[in-house]
Amino acid sequence: MVKNVEQALDDALLAMRMLRKSIVDHGHLEAMADLDAVMETAIAAAEQKRIDIERAKST
Repeated sequence: MVKNVEQALDDALLAMRMLRKSIVDHGHLEAMADLDAVMETAIAAAEQKRIDIERAKST
């Protein structure tokens, strides 16, 4: 059970960024294009959610 949503979201974002960087660094981007596209979308959505959480906390 997640007790800290913000930390879980930050950890997930970091993991996705690290995986994308590894794919690019090792030249597997063509083979992993579909996964990369899904990850890019997921990262963008997670980043927006993180921003929304921060805004909600400040109001």
